Amino acid sequence: MSMHTLLLVSIVACAGLFTGLQRTAMDGPVQDHQPGPPVQQDLLVPVHPGQPDVRPFWNTYSRRFIYPPAFEFEETEGVARYRFTALSLSDSGVHTFAADHPWVPITPLWSGLPCSEVVLTVEALPGEETGEPVVVGERRFIKSPPFDGPYGEPAYDYGESGRLCLRDLLLQPKMQYWFTHGKPDPSYPLWVHPSKMVRGIIQGMVTYSRLIPRPPDADRALEVAKIAADFLLSISQPEGAPLAAWPPTFWDGVDGDIHPTYTREHMALEPAEVAMAYLDLFEATEEGQYFEAARRIAGTYVNVQREDGTWYQRIETSTGNPIEEHLLVPASVIEMFSRFINGYGVTEYEDPRERAISWCWDNPLKTFSWEAQYEDTRPRRRYRNLSHREPLMLAALLFREKPDDLERRAEAEELLRFAEDQFVIWEKSDPITRAELFKPGSRWSGNDPYFGTDWFVPAAAEQYLFFTPISSATAYFIDAYVEAFEATGERIYLAKAVSLANTLTLAQQYWGGRDIPTHLRKVMPELNWLNVSVKAATTLIKHEEVLGRFGGNAR
Repeated sequence: MSMHTLLLVSIVACAGLFTGLQRTAMDGPVQDHQPGPPVQQDLLVPVHPGQPDVRPFWNTYSRRFIYPPAFEFEETEGVARYRFTALSLSDSGVHTFAADHPWVPITPLWSGLPCSEVVLTVEALPGEETGEPVVVGERRFIKSPPFDGPYGEPAYDYGESGRLCLRDLLLQPKMQYWFTHGKPDPSYPLWVHPSKMVRGIIQGMVTYSRLIPRPPDADRALEVAKIAADFLLSISQPEGAPLAAWPPTFWDGVDGDIHPTYTREHMALEPAEVAMAYLDLFEATEEGQYFEAARRIAGTYVNVQREDGTWYQRIETSTGNPIEEHLLVPASVIEMFSRFINGYGVTEYEDPRERAISWCWDNPLKTFSWEAQYEDTRPRRRYRNLSHREPLMLAALLFREKPDDLERRAEAEELLRFAEDQFVIWEKSDPITRAELFKPGSRWSGNDPYFGTDWFVPAAAEQYLFFTPISSATAYFIDAYVEAFEATGERIYLAKAVSLANTLTLAQQYWGGRDIPTHLRKVMPELNWLNVSVKAATTLIKHEEVLGRFGGNAR
């Protein structure tokens, strides 16, 4: 067992001394996956806590925590003890403890803190002859409620919820436009992101066509998937170009409204996602041009891979040179290479895949610099804008491919806890729902002073700079929690997945039982992103058996 795993086990054991928050324990993980109570074991275990010269402090810009944080406060020369004082703004309660360093996790006072906004002050305590205490650091943050579910009941069977969404999508005018015009409907501004939207069409319509019993309009679903794919192929980079075969991240063929377009660049994230959609279409139609299109995309990844194993996040289309120095966290590329290797025996991608995995082990898995990678959010300085997506994808990969490797499993579980700690809202009472997260009066704040009261929760937010509940963000958590449950047998993961899945169906019901809404809110600030709805729907369909089998009995 690794030192990391030993440390994790010892902290979990000690945590029971501080609080009664642990749920009823069971005798180890249950491997038969029969119904049973979820077990919350780690409420006092810090998430990848920083330590000078050992691990960087990733939470410089974090605004809320479920698990006890550690902050980067510097040592004071000649001082041996530090006093930590936490003031809870909800009840004016004061909680204190002392420690040998100013940067240790605040675990000793965590269980006594109510879920509230908190002001933490750390003071250097002088010796008998060195004067008054000196403040060495202060931090204001929110303590958010931990999971105490499962929550709610599904409004529809999970698979039926996905089917309703995908059928509604097929019938929408922006989809029907493809049949008559062979190109995007100009009245839908989100076609400015063609890779993302067409990938959503392909994956959604292929999934719909494969439902059992097969829908009567399954062939029509496959037809629109092919029309959209052929259009995307027609505007992709030509053979011999620096980014040959890569589909465009941005397109100026429609009015994008508020959505930015940067047509001279490609995001290295998107082509891998499109390649996997092409493989879906190939498997559904057996038409070889889609497999070859995916192979050409993968070949360009091999050609432009950096020596260290990753890629630049944004690349100039005409030259293949980086737009900036920000690097890709290549979870999607690893998944694409894995699919070629495991599904088609294409062994030439084994080396680039392993190099990409090695880069992840040496970088974000150590630094926890899980930078947001979205086409409508420009990169920020390190830790300024973290997101859940890539750590969840890598956690799911570890659970799938290395379920018996205890060290890797511990890493996957910590990635899950990081993502939950920063982005999952379990309770309506969470103070983060009432925090001032956006510019007052903006569409994202609901155009009223009560932003957050209209949220469907439990749910997951997307990124620090767009902290609002999104259905695809919630779906990525469902994916990862189901993988964790199937790898470990731990009920807590299934209970969390079921709770989040219930929210998707309830929001769908509220908005008429058709498309799963992009924003899990009762005040809808914009048009639905079809790729977001597809991610939510396909996730519910993919996991409908395990979710449905235990959805009403996850306790």
